[in-house]
Amino acid sequence: MKRLGNGEGSVYKLAGSRRKPWTARKTIGWNEKGQPKYKYIGYYRTKAEALNALMDYNKSPYSLNGERIIDIYERFFDSYKEKMAESTVEAMQVKWRHLMPLYDAKISDLSRKDLQIFFDSMNATEITKRKVKVVLGKLFDYAIRYDILPPERKAILDYIDLSSSVEIIEHPHKRISDDEIGFLWDMDDEISRFVLFLIYTGMRSGEYQYVMDNGGIDDDMVIRIGKAKTAAGVREVPLSDKALKLLDLPHFKNIDNMKYRYKIWKEKAKFDHTLHDTRHTCISLLTEAKVDERIIRSIVGHRGHGVTEQVYTHISLKEKKDALDLI
Repeated sequence: MKRLGNGEGSVYKLAGSRRKPWTARKTIGWNEKGQPKYKYIGYYRTKAEALNALMDYNKSPYSLNGERIIDIYERFFDSYKEKMAESTVEAMQVKWRHLMPLYDAKISDLSRKDLQIFFDSMNATEITKRKVKVVLGKLFDYAIRYDILPPERKAILDYIDLSSSVEIIEHPHKRISDDEIGFLWDMDDEISRFVLFLIYTGMRSGEYQYVMDNGGIDDDMVIRIGKAKTAAGVREVPLSDKALKLLDLPHFKNIDNMKYRYKIWKEKAKFDHTLHDTRHTCISLLTEAKVDERIIRSIVGHRGHGVTEQVYTHISLKEKKDALDLI
């Protein structure tokens, strides 16, 4: 094996009969056992070709990187999902799917023109495009952090025009009517019970998944949401008398599975509501029952308006249960 100076890499010949037996590599780190991790620059017919390739790489280490967008994302996402709330991770995955046309593109080859064509072809609103661009920016940051791209490459994102001709369609939340709630009780299948459970607890669908993935409802019949987007979202919600009748609940594999099963069910049931309508309905029912707004916020995890209320107001589990029993 040919040894170069420290940090310059190495060139050596591989065993066996090969068309390109010479390879060049660089040490890019160390594993937990102290063993080196290598980046292979390429494979060559002669030793001289391998040495020249290594010299070129040392002058410009970014030019030979062939990582695809999907490769960068998978590595980035492994660390990202460990640090973020489940709902934030799910939101990232939704935005990531928009980047599917770029999955196999080499990140080092992407030009401003390529990205502009991609965003122009997206059948999405400007707001959605902006969110997708944020994800792409995170991938560029990751690639720069690990020497896959030079820092200046991220500047191409600054010149992307995100204007969109797609009309923004508002989807106002609708209160589920008393007749429809009666219909859900009459159906008494696991999805109807799931919908009713969301109504009588005020939980978000992502919070339901979090609770079910982390041991379910405690023996004292209190839902404990320990991970949320905001501090106010981390809370305890006692089960009302009606919610206690709905404990034969479905367990979904993940949020996508939940949404798929709900979509199939609501089409068959002709139930014209989103899952978030259940949360809106809970708030509406509590308001109609003249429950104090501070108690409503403590149940559904909304932040209070004033500093005093945010810091000093404590709503007991009994106050929450008494309120929920009114609906």
